[in-house]
Formats: sequence, C-alpha cells, structure tokens
Amino acid sequence: LGGAVECRFESAFDTNGVLYHIGTAGGTEPYANPHVAGRVVAAMSSVGGLNGSPARFVHHQHTDSVSNYTIDAPDSWMSVDLGEGRSLLLSHYCLRADRHASPFKLRNWVLEGSHDGISWVTLRTHSNDTSIANVAMAAAAWEVAGATEAFRHFRIRQTGENSIGSSHLMCAGIELYGTLSAGPPPDCRLL
Repeated sequence: LGGAVECRFESAFDTNGVLYHIGTAGGTEPYANPHVAGRVVAAMSSVGGLNGSPARFVHHQHTDSVSNYTIDAPDSWMSVDLGEGRSLLLSHYCLRADRHASPFKLRNWVLEGSHDGISWVTLRTHSNDTSIANVAMAAAAWEVAGATEAFRHFRIRQTGENSIGSSHLMCAGIELYGTLSAGPPPDCRLL
C-alpha cells in the first residue's frame, strides 16, 4: 500500500473501496475480511444478540443475510481503524443494513473521523434519512462533500431512534472511498 491510492466510488460495495483494497492486499490476494486478517480493527459500542461481530461491520459481501447490531442504548456506534500509517481523505461511504427486513433501519446518525480514536470530527450528519430501504441487507451510499482532512479512524454513531423507534444500531457493512495514504506493507498485521 505504498504511496497514495485513489479508491473511486462507482456503486455501493463495488470492488473499488478502501476496505476491499486492504482486504485484497492492494489487489494482490483473494479477498479476506480485513478485520479477521488483522489489517484493520473494527469495533462496536456493544454487541447485541449471539451472532453479532465487529468483523461483520467491515465485511465486503455476506453470502447469507446476517444479524449485526448493538444493544438498545443511545449513542451506539460501530467503527473501523484503518491501521498505523494509513489515513483516508474520504469522498463517499456506504452502509449495509442487517437481515432484519423492515424495522430497525438507521435513520439518524453521524459519520465521524478521528486521528486517534478518541477525539472525533463530524464528517456528515443524517437526520431522518430514509436512504436505507426497509428490506433485509439494503445498502445505500452518500457523498462526503468538502472533505479537507484525512483520518485513520471512522465510525457511525446513532444520534436518534431507528425506523422502529429504538436505539439498536443495526449495520452489517461499511465501505469507504477516497484517497488512501501510504501504510504498512500488505503483509503486516495489526497487533
């Protein structure tokens, strides 16, 4: 991943995204979940249910419908750390809902960026956003206009109720697009 790589958005969860790029070691290997492979670190404020996992938040395509959600608590979040030496000047991002067909879709949230995973900057605010359809595994994408700063960490944080009126954050995928800066060689693993 030496130098800068332009990861251009064409459609939600295409193979041009940053997490897909990292998951294929820059296109030199078959895709592997970048969290499971140790190339990024995904996290959740909490894990609801028995089948949730931070790895599901950064997985490119699921072969089946999967559940992935937090407990019912305000300000729930899911995040990804791109790794030491990597930063992204974000241009677009997309999210995928989990297996729940109608209820529990994100409607109120912010996308945030951070250099250290502690102090966060709001990159985009969504209020009563109905872009994520009321179907299982629905995906939607958004432009992040006017970004001038690159970040290592990204998270979505729910700022209000979901489509059913609870605070469960249900999300089974994120992909990021933009200019990815240099990082460690693709065979390096985060510890």
